[in-house]
Amino acid sequence: MKRLAFLLLWLIATTVQAQVSFTGTATRDAIALNERLRVEFKMNVDGDSFSPPNFAGFRVASGPIQGISQSYVNGKGTFTKSYTYILAPESTGTKTIGAATMNYKGEEFSTAPFTVSVTKAIEEPRETTGNEPVREIAEQNIHLVAEVSNASPYLNEAIRVVYKLYVSNNSGINGWTETDSPKYADFWSQNIDKRDQQVRTGTYQGQEYRYLVLREAILYPQKTGRLTIEPLVLDVNVQVPSGRRDFFGRSFMTTEKLRVTAGARAINVKGLPQEGRPASFTGAVGQFDFGVNLTRAQLESGESLVASVEVKGTGNLQLMQLPKLDVPAQLEVYEPERVDKTQTTYSGVRGSIADNYTIVPQSGGTFTLPDVEFSYFDPAAGRYKTINSGENRIEVSGPAVTANSSGGTNVLSAGDTFAFIKTNTELESIEQERFFGTTVYWAVLGGLFLLIPVVLLFKKRREVLESDVQGRKVKTANKLSKKYLSEARRNIGNAELFYESLERALHNFLKSKLKITTAEMTKQRVDELLQQRRVQDDVRVEFISLLSAAEMARYAPSTATGMQQDYDKASKVINQLDKQIN
Repeated sequence: MKRLAFLLLWLIATTVQAQVSFTGTATRDAIALNERLRVEFKMNVDGDSFSPPNFAGFRVASGPIQGISQSYVNGKGTFTKSYTYILAPESTGTKTIGAATMNYKGEEFSTAPFTVSVTKAIEEPRETTGNEPVREIAEQNIHLVAEVSNASPYLNEAIRVVYKLYVSNNSGINGWTETDSPKYADFWSQNIDKRDQQVRTGTYQGQEYRYLVLREAILYPQKTGRLTIEPLVLDVNVQVPSGRRDFFGRSFMTTEKLRVTAGARAINVKGLPQEGRPASFTGAVGQFDFGVNLTRAQLESGESLVASVEVKGTGNLQLMQLPKLDVPAQLEVYEPERVDKTQTTYSGVRGSIADNYTIVPQSGGTFTLPDVEFSYFDPAAGRYKTINSGENRIEVSGPAVTANSSGGTNVLSAGDTFAFIKTNTELESIEQERFFGTTVYWAVLGGLFLLIPVVLLFKKRREVLESDVQGRKVKTANKLSKKYLSEARRNIGNAELFYESLERALHNFLKSKLKITTAEMTKQRVDELLQQRRVQDDVRVEFISLLSAAEMARYAPSTATGMQQDYDKASKVINQLDKQIN
């Protein structure tokens, strides 16, 4: 029986020992003779009879500062009691901080001794003030950290940056202000919306802290090599124990204003491999699906359909170039409309982008949209991948389209069907000569014969005008060019809409002046045609440059000033080309 009781007491004591944590730590392992050292003894229970070591080789500059912290996060309670000392070394050498002791429920607990190296005095010791102990406690109890998901990504591979503010359990935060925002030079960035800010518990440098996620961002590196993320800087009001207590033994808290920084982070960006790079690769990096979809594959001539070149997945969707759709010359195609259905998530930009081509067949027949190839680099697999859309067939019924065909329509005679009803009543004999064969009859008949050449000439002229499809296209393109240039001016300030309208204005101007289709509209072909029309070199080069800038800047960051400059350039160069191209 006695043995059983002894075993029970031993188990209880062992359980208490396992649950109690009592540690001693120093801010640094090595200090100079003219610097100060902060030593903290922490326990996770409300122990009493605390006894510090004798601090041989040190002078106690301040302390003990006692702190007690209790918190409940997600239903879990934590308790921390601490004693803090600020020590000034008296001589150089290796010093030993001995064991501190305390009692809890009749049991004595002690910390493990540790050593500190004291070197000779330095010229610029860390600044000390009369308020140094409290400030040092505050500095040690709060940390602003930038956590990066991948410090060695590929070019255009998404990385996630999370800014966390860690606060120790015996301190608190009473507000902060952001003094410097992080700068992402050479990165394309998207912030992740923070809908809720919850305090969580976590570990930082082996110690348990509470932390708050301040902001998150997805970054896509735009160049290779060593890039730097400039830090986030905050001014924080930190509440720390003052060392004084009220009547009930509760510690008074004092507020210190500190400036904390997340520190600059270096990112080493790898280039995409040259080996195995497909000819159809245009910069897409991520995990994607690809296809070309038609709204319908059977229609009448003159009706329209939409062919959608679409990429879905996660990656640099808003930075990639979609492959072009090659449309047969017999099909009229308009400039594609970009449809963006993306959102920024924790893993990167996710969703889909598409170029929607409106196609209008001008004649009946079977037409084939050739296979479109899309290639991308998968950073998870470390290699390039290619997807083919396959061919798409379009069945068009009906003849060639001409507007308002007039064939077979009867033309009413301009003559009267009935004789004029006279107001004077003059009775004549019933036996009078009938209309047939009279002078009036022959006059009307002769007039009709004279009208036949006029009607045929008018009809021929009308058919010529209606068959001039190219001429009508030129007029339409000229109107659209002016329309889209006006839209671009109204959209200054919205980069995507502005450059979309500007690009359409330039393309439709080329259609009207050079009489070319969308399928022929490559920069090389346009440059050749402008040279053939003897356009001045500076005007030709500026137009090609403006066309390239509009294509590239459509989804890149741009300022209102830059848009105004591009608009002015476009107006000027279009006016110059209009005068030089006959």
